[in-house]
Amino acid sequence: MNTKYVFLDIDGTLVDKGGRIPESARKAIAKARANGHKIFVCSGRSRCEMHDYILEVGIDGIVGSAGAYVELDGKMIYHRPMTEAMNQRLLDYFESRGMCIFIETNEDLIVNDIGLSYVENYINECEAKNEPYDKAFFDLSVPLSQVEEPAKLAINKLLYVTTEYDPEDIKKDLQDEFTVVDSAIALPGNSGELSEPGMHKGHGIDIVVKYFGADVADTLGIGDGENDMEMLRSAGVAIAMGNGKPMLKEIADYVTTDIDKDGIWNAFEHFHLI
Repeated sequence: MNTKYVFLDIDGTLVDKGGRIPESARKAIAKARANGHKIFVCSGRSRCEMHDYILEVGIDGIVGSAGAYVELDGKMIYHRPMTEAMNQRLLDYFESRGMCIFIETNEDLIVNDIGLSYVENYINECEAKNEPYDKAFFDLSVPLSQVEEPAKLAINKLLYVTTEYDPEDIKKDLQDEFTVVDSAIALPGNSGELSEPGMHKGHGIDIVVKYFGADVADTLGIGDGENDMEMLRSAGVAIAMGNGKPMLKEIADYVTTDIDKDGIWNAFEHFHLI
């Protein structure tokens, strides 16, 4: 069997809402790699959000920031942040509307004041209800107020959360200037993420395929959300999680089970990776 190149989304695919990886997913990844296949995380998360407990499952590389960052063989081989003008446009747009924003660089997750309040309230609510949340993600938060000239940062992506604005209106306002998709960030309200126009996970897959001299027909993409659309379109085999969005299932070659029902294991087994 040819070596297969498997690209796994993180949130909602490999990692659940509480930041946990199903044991069946760990075993599936280990067994697939032992069989000679290569496994990559392919996520909207920035490099600093790729926590050790995620990478320790055993992977062959990283496609991060929705394609803007690629790391292979332990080395960064590609990084394309947005321009200063793009950064300023996004900061002006969201700050003027008082929306919660998370600014992602390779090193930091920078959050504005209203975002810090959102996070604090969400964590307090989860702890009061004894519900899980991704503590490692929120622990990365750096206050935007402490950053000088944020537009000059090497920003890969911006996430927003809102309970007041319609995400469709935000898309209409900014889709001609940026890639705008829904996000799965776990905070009350609607969320989305914005990056350089034309930047998406499929772009990162192309870089990996060229690096290894592989055939795109030997690639598999597995995801659950809107920001996985281009990953599935770019992969030789498109797999949607059972808990995935309907729009993703519509373009998938195969729909596996939910993340908490051994979705990755069942997908790997179906395609004879294990």
